[in-house]
Amino acid sequence: MRTAVVVFLVILVAVGAVLVWRSPTEPLSGDLYVAVPMGLYVPYLQVVEKFQALHPDVEFSQMVDTPETMAAGVEENETKPDIFISPGGHEITVLVEKGFVDPDSLVAFGSYEVAVLVPAEDPGRVSKPEDLLNPDVKVISFSYPDLTAASHAARQALQNMGLWEELEPKIQYTGCCNESFQWIVDDRAEANVQFLGCPLDPKTAEMSEKTKVKIACTLPRDTYYVPRNVAGILNTTKNRKLAKTFLEFLTSPEMLEFMAGSKMRNDQNLPLVPGPWGPEQEASPMRLREVAGS
Repeated sequence: MRTAVVVFLVILVAVGAVLVWRSPTEPLSGDLYVAVPMGLYVPYLQVVEKFQALHPDVEFSQMVDTPETMAAGVEENETKPDIFISPGGHEITVLVEKGFVDPDSLVAFGSYEVAVLVPAEDPGRVSKPEDLLNPDVKVISFSYPDLTAASHAARQALQNMGLWEELEPKIQYTGCCNESFQWIVDDRAEANVQFLGCPLDPKTAEMSEKTKVKIACTLPRDTYYVPRNVAGILNTTKNRKLAKTFLEFLTSPEMLEFMAGSKMRNDQNLPLVPGPWGPEQEASPMRLREVAGS
């Protein structure tokens, strides 16, 4: 009798394990709408293909644009994405503050460096950030730093370098990052700030207009926060579980390594593991040093 009871218990445990256990690659289904910055689109799409190979019943649609236009779309459009990916982090911080994105869903990956771009002939003779004070630098084109991560980081850097107050009269706010870039292409400005490689990749010049522009210098890394790609889930999503599963896949070390070899920027050579995002990650490094020293 005792032997029969033991056998019965073993069978019961085995059956329970089968019922509870689910394969990590068990196919999922559903639709995901993702807001993807243009600079990350190619590696992102390759990850989507890998995800769909495991989950062929998941359909993706994308909003692919400048970060400012995507953020405006979240605020203004009735149909909102399930996932928003910010190149640099600040755009998604703004959306969190406005109640559109779940702060607990944020995950950071990759990294950027801030560069000063100038027309190829460099009329302002800029080779270091302090050269932006040169009299021949009459206009510096900026996208709006209260929204755009690259300009937000650049303003933070120039403030910490003690240059912002004197440079501010030269700064022309032009709308989105692509529009501000166009100002140096068209010689309407003597300098522009962008993330390194966005839209000008120092290793290539796919577009003829990019030959009219060059990288003058980069801003010191210790003067601004570390901008990263930051992805988060919209509070309005009806596909939260699927969105969370895809974000975990997108930011797995294997996929981050894969994307780093396929045009994802990691200019500050951070470990290829996902990180947190919030006020501490976006704080000025000068402020963090002050807090640490107090």
